[in-house]
Amino acid sequence: MKGYKVLSALAGLALFLSLLLTSIDLLCFNRSFFRWQYSLNHTAESIGISEDGLMNATNALLDYMQDKRDDIKVIEVVNGSKREIFDERETLHMVDVKNLYLNAMNTRTVLLVGSIVILTLLAFTHRNQSYTILSNAYRNGLLFLGSLIFFIAIYAIVDFNGFWMNFHYVFFDNDLFLLDPNISIMINMFPSNFFFAVVFGIILLFVSIVILIKLLLVLFKHKIERRLV
Repeated sequence: MKGYKVLSALAGLALFLSLLLTSIDLLCFNRSFFRWQYSLNHTAESIGISEDGLMNATNALLDYMQDKRDDIKVIEVVNGSKREIFDERETLHMVDVKNLYLNAMNTRTVLLVGSIVILTLLAFTHRNQSYTILSNAYRNGLLFLGSLIFFIAIYAIVDFNGFWMNFHYVFFDNDLFLLDPNISIMINMFPSNFFFAVVFGIILLFVSIVILIKLLLVLFKHKIERRLV
């Protein structure tokens, strides 16, 4: 059974990693979240653009990342003059962001499908230990990833700017993400407090999914126990 415990733990880790990536996907493409943050930060007013124009630029970015459009060219009125919202440096940076996102989603799919297949096979081939297998996957997968998320959250709380810069240095091989707030509209659309909300919104969403899975496991355990009565 030890070999199956190791395999189920790895499958659990893969499952939770895929759910974390899913949480990122769900939050980062939630238009209502963007509107809420823009309202809190008075983003449209600070940039000098209308709220509709700001959301039009946002939709262009999000659609581009999801490969629903070929570019991020958007023309809006800013401070009374029509102009292209995103410059060349911002455009090149979004190429990197899009590639990172699409690779992350492909990884999410592989991890999710792989973990479900492995756990399903283990549960069916060891029916008498099916709950133990799933519980082991939940406990050990969450233990590793949860510990990692905990330390990342602490780092982000203590020094969010340092955390955010190091995140970019890890995932990008250039400095295109270093944008001048005096020139770049993009950096003014997404200041550090916006990304702070994003990071902790992702964590809260992930924790909610984890709790839901735990409830499903409890229901599954009760179902097994009723069968044995």
